Amino acid sequence: MARIRRMVLDVMIPHATDSTAITKKLADMTGITGVGTMIKEMDKRVTNIKIVIEGKNIQSKRVEAAIESLGGSIHSVDNIVAGKVMVEDVKTLQD
Repeated sequence: MARIRRMVLDVMIPHATDSTAITKKLADMTGITGVGTMIKEMDKRVTNIKIVIEGKNIQSKRVEAAIESLGGSIHSVDNIVAGKVMVEDVKTLQD
């Protein structure tokens, strides 16, 4: 079965959770080679962040468990790349 190489997640975290902690926790996981976190929106109680994860064998269930262990929740999975090569997004007429 093909291995996941990139995941782009929309994640909601409470203000008490530091996005740096989530980034470090994910980056330390086996199969992950890099993690980028960008703050998208903040309101009174929560922060929405975009997380880009790259690696050779990303375990999506372990990623979800790690995020939830720090009080976060995955709002949506916005992109998945799997296989031997990294496939980049391509603009189409519908975009």
